[in-house]
Amino acid sequence: MFEVSSTFYVVLVIYFVVILGIGIWAGRTNKDSEDFLVAGRSIGPLVGGAAFAATQMSAGTFVGTLGVHYMTGGSFLWIWAGLWMGWLVAATLVGPKFQSFKGLTVPDYVGTRFNSKAARAISALLILIAYTVLLTAQYQAGGNIFQTLFGIPFIWGAIITVGITLLYTMKGGMRATAYSDFVQAVIMAGCFFAVLPLLFQEAGGSEFVGKFLTELNPKITGWHFGFKDLLGFGASFGFAMAAAPYELARMYTLRDKRTVKLAIGFSFIFQAIVGISVAAAGMAVRTLFPYMATPDIASTIMAINIMPPVIGSLIILAILSAIMSTVSGVMMVSASAFSHDFYATMIKPNATDQERIKVNRIAILVLGIIPIFLALKKFDIVQFIVTLQASLTASFFFATVVLGLNWKRGTAAGAIVSMILGFFTALFWYIAGKPFGLSEVIPGVAVSLLSFVIVSLFTKPVPKEALQPFFDDVT
Repeated sequence: MFEVSSTFYVVLVIYFVVILGIGIWAGRTNKDSEDFLVAGRSIGPLVGGAAFAATQMSAGTFVGTLGVHYMTGGSFLWIWAGLWMGWLVAATLVGPKFQSFKGLTVPDYVGTRFNSKAARAISALLILIAYTVLLTAQYQAGGNIFQTLFGIPFIWGAIITVGITLLYTMKGGMRATAYSDFVQAVIMAGCFFAVLPLLFQEAGGSEFVGKFLTELNPKITGWHFGFKDLLGFGASFGFAMAAAPYELARMYTLRDKRTVKLAIGFSFIFQAIVGISVAAAGMAVRTLFPYMATPDIASTIMAINIMPPVIGSLIILAILSAIMSTVSGVMMVSASAFSHDFYATMIKPNATDQERIKVNRIAILVLGIIPIFLALKKFDIVQFIVTLQASLTASFFFATVVLGLNWKRGTAAGAIVSMILGFFTALFWYIAGKPFGLSEVIPGVAVSLLSFVIVSLFTKPVPKEALQPFFDDVT
């Protein structure tokens, strides 16, 4: 616990008032389930790009990635190459087709493209499982921050993190999520980039930082991770980002195909600023505080112990913004998978629009609470929990999305087998301790791709009407 200045409380209150205000405004603007789930398809490229970046840059970035750089040095930067390759696939092969489909949820795409309620239900279930893992990492980061700052029990920190996010997400839906993400992305990129000169000045300058870290451990300024490690990290995030359900859901909110490409371009700018800043900050903090109980608190200690009160407060807000933006986006995707793809499609197809919105809000509440209990277990440091989630998501969804949108021969049976085998291959590979030093995402995606192609070639093609929304040459 550290002595927190009154400035921090003032800044924190102002921030929460602004975010909750966005939720209230969005709630009054929403008129139907399309407004609630996809913001009336009204989001432009700048806000959309900020939302892409803010959702992707979660606690895994500002708590986890900074902590990994603190612990291991600069070589972890190479994960961004894999991540951006995933974004390029999303911009060229996925995003434009996905946006033009005009669905409401990600399983909407699966059910329509493969003409299968079973494929739709399985995709919704796997999204719920994978995103429960991701929410666990976000809650763990929030609990660590509040515990470090105020000395309160870990669980109360996690509850505060999720509680405020629940309020504006339940009220304003995807519109509130998109506009709050814009505010949060500006805070994230601006704060961390602006703080670097002051941080390195406190650490004795870049030359001293390099010399100190080399003497402390040469791997910090060299290659802590080997080729297989970096390939695994990059592949996890790259394959996952090309077909990440929380980013795909954002594409429905954008105005048109051109907006999708521009928004992804804007998101690159935010991510590049943050990626470089986080890496440099992690190594500077290691110079000032060489030994910490856990690297997950490096960003919090940087804000409170090193920075002046106002700047430190803004950094904490940037970290909380990263957590809350991802929690909000994941809650929307998970809850809509339940309310729209289970309840409104299979349980009560004749449900009214207002009833669907009500069920969605209840689902946000329930699905937002469950990961709190998993976060108490503290299975691993935050970044590696996020990496596991990315591997699982890529393993069950990359083939279904990327091949499904670009290969007409893909069938429902191929999608179902691909999702199930990909998910369990990655899970069992992880449990087995990553044989041969390979990340679980490599065999997971490989099995998923092969099974999708092989099973599709030996099973009945989907009707042409199922292909029409995705292929312009199908009539």
